[in-house]
Amino acid sequence: MGAIETPERPRTRPELDMPLKIALTSPLLAAVDLGSNSFRLILGKREGGQIVPVSTWRESVRLAAGLDARNRLSNTKIREAEDALSRFRERIGSLPPNAVRAIATNTYRVATNREELLARSEAALGVPIEVVSGPEEARLIYVGCAHTLPWSEDERLVFDIGGGSTEFIVGRGYSPELTESFPLGAVTLSQHFFPDGVVTSAAFRKADVFVRSRLEVLPAAFKQGWTSAFGSSGTVRALYEIVTGNPFDTRLTIAGLDRLRRALVDVGRMDQVRLNALKSSRAPVLPGGLAILAGLMNELAIEEVLPAEGALRLGALYDLLDRAGLTPGEDPRALTVRRMQARYGANLAQAEAVTTVAQRLWRGLRPDEKSDDDLLGYAAALHEIGMAIAHEDYHHHGAYIVGHGELYGFSERERAQLAALVLGHTGSLKKIDRSALSPEALDRLVCLRLAAIVCHGRSGVAPPFSLARTAQGYRLRFEGDAARWLEAHPLTQFLLEEERDRAQRFGVTLALEI
Repeated sequence: MGAIETPERPRTRPELDMPLKIALTSPLLAAVDLGSNSFRLILGKREGGQIVPVSTWRESVRLAAGLDARNRLSNTKIREAEDALSRFRERIGSLPPNAVRAIATNTYRVATNREELLARSEAALGVPIEVVSGPEEARLIYVGCAHTLPWSEDERLVFDIGGGSTEFIVGRGYSPELTESFPLGAVTLSQHFFPDGVVTSAAFRKADVFVRSRLEVLPAAFKQGWTSAFGSSGTVRALYEIVTGNPFDTRLTIAGLDRLRRALVDVGRMDQVRLNALKSSRAPVLPGGLAILAGLMNELAIEEVLPAEGALRLGALYDLLDRAGLTPGEDPRALTVRRMQARYGANLAQAEAVTTVAQRLWRGLRPDEKSDDDLLGYAAALHEIGMAIAHEDYHHHGAYIVGHGELYGFSERERAQLAALVLGHTGSLKKIDRSALSPEALDRLVCLRLAAIVCHGRSGVAPPFSLARTAQGYRLRFEGDAARWLEAHPLTQFLLEEERDRAQRFGVTLALEI
């Protein structure tokens, strides 16, 4: 598949650009999609602002099939995941870590033993794995599809039927405008309604009622009566090939799906079905996928479904380019942060002042690094959004907003780290688990807290002080004009001395040199 020529997207206004950390040097990039049915790997070569796929690999792990009634994933399935990821590791081993993105979806979200699953998966793959929310999964799916579809600024519907969830997106061009995610998966529905591969008319009727009852709550914008829609999943591709490769229909339509359904019922067992284009690895989950696709086509009044390339894994690669500033677009996290600032009426001047000071402190701690820290910048930009709810305990309100809002572009881990920074940027440190902080996370917390103190007067002026690491902890030094500035601001000096004492009780040494 070659690169798709696409029109240029507008650049971000320079004064609103957020600091970026990623510096991509490798021309070859990789994305790993840890789905509930399949694990997929794509290697792509970046050429300008485009991705040219080089190779792909798929492992049919069927992870969701290992969930028990309490959503605990079996050790057998975890071992299968480890085996598959160890093979992926061999293929990405020559790439630098920042050239690889690994995205985990529904099973990693819902498994009650997800910490064990994630830890063992990361050890097998050799790179960090981002567990993303349903809406973020939908956004990445749309981004991937949009770069393989003909350019259009008209509204279009994209959906993805996965092993454990189904995502819906309405967007224009490269921009998703509405996203929804439902726990409807080809693996889980096949297990529930078609156990052991037994297929009956009654089971299909029950599955159809189940699917359509879940989709009733979709907003009206999704139910427009679409002439055509795009399906990005392996399920849609398989159903398209089966319907058109057998005498069911020349397109993927409701009529064609009905004929396929009747053919499956006539045989009665999936292990005995023989159809052109039906792979043995797809057969066990085909009834569930068929039930979901038929239900959503009926519910959303879709006349025809067209298979779309790209999907989440390609979206993850374009998102990586956006984060590195290597496309005509922007880091989607920066757009999310600006939207949240606008929605919650953030004081932009104060956010800018705290960001500037925090990044200056960060560079003092890491003099060998050439760039600012993106997560620290985002935390500084959002640290006061909780004031939209109440002044008192505003940092608790802000952390709740960050922890429960739709943060497009952020992984679940980044969201948790961002919420912790917003929560911890002021007040007592008792609410922060010191043992859970990595050295990098502690550096961010120290920089943000000190910046918030220095900028508390909201004058927009901060002295040229410096922060350095010592054998004992941290040293904040004020010299010359900075020392005289501090003498003229006795409240700031008092707050810094109070912070020094708080840090000591927290197990962190903060020396003040004036």
